[in-house]
Amino acid sequence: MRTFKRPMFRKGGNVGVGIMTGIVDRSMHAEDPIVTGNDPFVSSVDIGQPKTQAEYIEEIRAGAGDYGGYDPLTSFLLTAGPSVAGATNFADAINRLQPATKQLIESADAKAKYDRDVRMAGTKLALADQQKFDDRRFDLALKADDRSYQDFLREDEREYLAGIKADDRIYNKGLIEDERKFNLELIQDARAYDKLQLEDKREYDAKILDEARKYNKMEKEDQREYEKKLIEEGRAFELDKIIRAEDFQREILQEERELDKRYTEKDFIEVYEGDTLQAKNRANFENNKLKTTFIEKFGSNFEGFLNGPNDPQESTLIKKGNNKKVGKVYYDVNTGEAKIYNKKTDGTYGFQVIDIDTYTKPEPEKGSTKEEKDAKIDERYEYLSDEQRKILKDIRKNKPDDFGTGA
Repeated sequence: MRTFKRPMFRKGGNVGVGIMTGIVDRSMHAEDPIVTGNDPFVSSVDIGQPKTQAEYIEEIRAGAGDYGGYDPLTSFLLTAGPSVAGATNFADAINRLQPATKQLIESADAKAKYDRDVRMAGTKLALADQQKFDDRRFDLALKADDRSYQDFLREDEREYLAGIKADDRIYNKGLIEDERKFNLELIQDARAYDKLQLEDKREYDAKILDEARKYNKMEKEDQREYEKKLIEEGRAFELDKIIRAEDFQREILQEERELDKRYTEKDFIEVYEGDTLQAKNRANFENNKLKTTFIEKFGSNFEGFLNGPNDPQESTLIKKGNNKKVGKVYYDVNTGEAKIYNKKTDGTYGFQVIDIDTYTKPEPEKGSTKEEKDAKIDERYEYLSDEQRKILKDIRKNKPDDFGTGA
């Protein structure tokens, strides 16, 4: 046939182009199952990828076909149409729809169950395939040489080993005879742990916590002996779990101590004369160390608290106004918000709620800064006569209460 006259089908070896790009000549992988590149010292392992859940679902649907029978809505219309056609009034029509409605619900439920079953089957097949893939990958890692075995490991497994290596309580070079074996046994135990059923995993974790408590009470010298014992027995994964659990217990204890130091509304209830909301907001202010944040952000413009029994009152500042307080920032104990005191363009005063983390000071209006005002004055100075300039010079030279009179 003419098809087989194309270059890719001619004898003489692999052409390596077109649809044959990336295809390599066969080798005796029964003896050597590891696929590598041309350089024997640089591994380029590729053992493929397991099928995904979506791929399995597509295969199942291709084999089993779509859900049998009519679409639930089509079935409803076909059933309801003739029934409603013979109705004598609206109430009778509604009553005649009941069998069709029941059938619609049952059909929809059946279709949903079919879809769920397909997804569940696809999920189970994908998980099983992933497990077989991991088993095959790990088996190849066991058979690989010291140089290339890590090429078969996943990134998370490499990161796990890197974390172990950083902890000399587990990665004790003096006790590890075969680093490759040590690493692979750790991962093998980790994989076995991941395969445990939920109840078995909880039971194992409970034993680890118990061991961690004992480990935590040991003297340093006894801990080193305990670590040595577990490593020599090939229980490095268990040791890692114990150490992590011990560190976790220490963190919990530290958090509990920190909680003991935290303020509650009870600490401020007298200060705020029984107002629980104000007391709670003040406790939040102290616990979150907001004073430091306010001072770092606003410096001397942080004026303190607002609306408490002994604090400035928002309504008073708005009503009476105070130019000296414009630009000052307060913490409102009524709302737990940061507020800045402003003077509006119409001459009235008010407060603006701000986010202290994102707030940026607005640009001043053109001509309102001291530098701009001084420049404007200097500009006007140019229009003065010599006599007027002499008068201004005398005013600047003499004291405000003197003006050359000697008084």
